[in-house]
Amino acid sequence: MPYVPCRMEYPVEENPFESLCVDLTYKCNSNCTYCYNPIRSFPDMELSYFEEVCRRLPRPVRFKFLGGEPTLHPDIFRFVLAAARHKHDLIIHSNGRRFAERDFVKGLADLGVPLVAGMSLDGGYSREDAYQEINNERCLAWKMRALETLERYFVGRLCLSAIIVRALNESVVPELLDLAHRHRRIVRYIHIRTAGETGRWGKNVPYTLEELKEVVRPHFTEDQFSVRCVRESYCASGQGCGACYRFRPTHRLQISLIEFATPRAASCPKRGKLVDRKFLVQSFFENMMHNAETLMARVGGRP
Repeated sequence: MPYVPCRMEYPVEENPFESLCVDLTYKCNSNCTYCYNPIRSFPDMELSYFEEVCRRLPRPVRFKFLGGEPTLHPDIFRFVLAAARHKHDLIIHSNGRRFAERDFVKGLADLGVPLVAGMSLDGGYSREDAYQEINNERCLAWKMRALETLERYFVGRLCLSAIIVRALNESVVPELLDLAHRHRRIVRYIHIRTAGETGRWGKNVPYTLEELKEVVRPHFTEDQFSVRCVRESYCASGQGCGACYRFRPTHRLQISLIEFATPRAASCPKRGKLVDRKFLVQSFFENMMHNAETLMARVGGRP
């Protein structure tokens, strides 16, 4: 990945962020229309580098494995073990294709590491048209197969996520809630985010966080929609950058609404990004937005 200095940049040893995103690989087994990181030619992260980062960090963090598709890294299980050995929390954000493979899910479970698996469901359980528009393929069948495989074999917690595109797939919000109820043994989180204008994106104007809240609010009582949060980076009312909102409608389920890749999100003081091979950490959204501009310029603009 090209190195693009950001305003919020620190040596690993001075990391101030509670969570750190890590691009394990730029390879991907999807070709999504909405992709903030669409260049596939950069090399995978080396395990030895990540292990040294784990050793140098001043305190435990929540690692978020990203990509590309992080489950395609050939050493994914060893990365999980390295994070756990140094007492870091871990979430693997995935499109879910490999979660449809029983052996892969059982392999994760057999590691004995408490982790969160994240799977995108931009079309919920019925909107194949939304999958086609957002993910550039009809992937409803294997998404549902992945969910069933996780239900059967996964022993950690599951986060369901969706990009909400204006005037396209707002109807998936109640479907995610229904899936969380059906799979309540494992589903503990739902992440609903706006479509950021970075990398590849569509023509629809993205929702703001305030607009997204109004899309989601009708599905809850006022008490359920009140701010509550555990086990995630969280800012009290009036603090932080104002680009996310978290609440707990039940004691088992936490929902996060996220304004994605906007100027105010770029100032988030709690989400960081590991810079490969540099032993530096940067503000996550600022890194993403600057790198996307650099990468897309290399290939002549938006694909």
